[in-house]
Amino acid sequence: MKALVYLGPRRMELQDIPEPRPGPDEVVVQTIASSVCGSDLHGFREASPRRIPPLIMGHETVGVVTGVGDGTDERLLGRRVVLKPILPCRRCEACAAGRTNVCAQGRLVGRDLTGGFAERFAVPATAVVELPAAVPDDVGTLVEPLANAVHVTSRAVEEGDDVLVIGAGPIGTLTARMCAERGARTVLITDRIASRLELARRQGATPLDGTTAEDRVREATGGRGVDVVIDAVGVEATWALALRAVRPAGRIEAVGLGAASGSLDYFGVIGKEATITGSFAWTDEDFARALELVETGAIDPTGWFTHATFAGGQRAFEELVDTTERFKVVLSP
Repeated sequence: MKALVYLGPRRMELQDIPEPRPGPDEVVVQTIASSVCGSDLHGFREASPRRIPPLIMGHETVGVVTGVGDGTDERLLGRRVVLKPILPCRRCEACAAGRTNVCAQGRLVGRDLTGGFAERFAVPATAVVELPAAVPDDVGTLVEPLANAVHVTSRAVEEGDDVLVIGAGPIGTLTARMCAERGARTVLITDRIASRLELARRQGATPLDGTTAEDRVREATGGRGVDVVIDAVGVEATWALALRAVRPAGRIEAVGLGAASGSLDYFGVIGKEATITGSFAWTDEDFARALELVETGAIDPTGWFTHATFAGGQRAFEELVDTTERFKVVLSP
């Protein structure tokens, strides 16, 4: 069978690989659609300690169960499912507290196991959830990234808040939609790519040009600053913008990881008594809520998707990294 294999920075190759065999309590999933995540792009763009080649990525995946291992419910056969790719240990302190997203032993399909950029792949049966029939395949791939947005907004955003989202990529745009869902009074979003800001506008956000965002935030809030900043980019410049844009005693949520490290204005943090919190992935509760939102049509992804085959995967990744023309790319066998 075929798989799109990551071989190192800027190298993806279609290869023949062995058919997967499900172990006990596992299923084999035949991929229908698998979206490219920003974290997949990190490995493609530059060497990443979290993406070690050779690797078959893909964790935003919809497929059909075509095989089951010993001890697995055979009624799963033929079911169309969405991948729930975080595999926590379920035994540690974090897991016991319901914070499976920060399980130190946690694994991720598409990073630690073969993922959805293969025609078929094997995962624990707990890693698949049936996808409602009314949800199109490509829209189903949004459940996992939407769960990230549910996670950060459920912790950070309260009814009546003024919020600034930095970055109008898929995660930022989904986050803006979830801010509105939670009753934020104002949802501002900034990016340097005008077409992305228009997609965010359709989700209920007010776009701000990236070159004048700080001034526009000041105008929109009467000089006060926003209650919450959610940084979906994660580079030194956006951390700095977040600190300038947040009100005294406000909250900053760091979601994006565009850079591994950078400098921080300590006086800005202390002087404003700002709370800065990292937000990583999602919990079981967040994933269930995301699936419910997708099923009920709460997300309008019109104009989001570009479709390509695994054979065109190298070009698709290059276009995502080198141009601004693609928003969400869905790969299929």
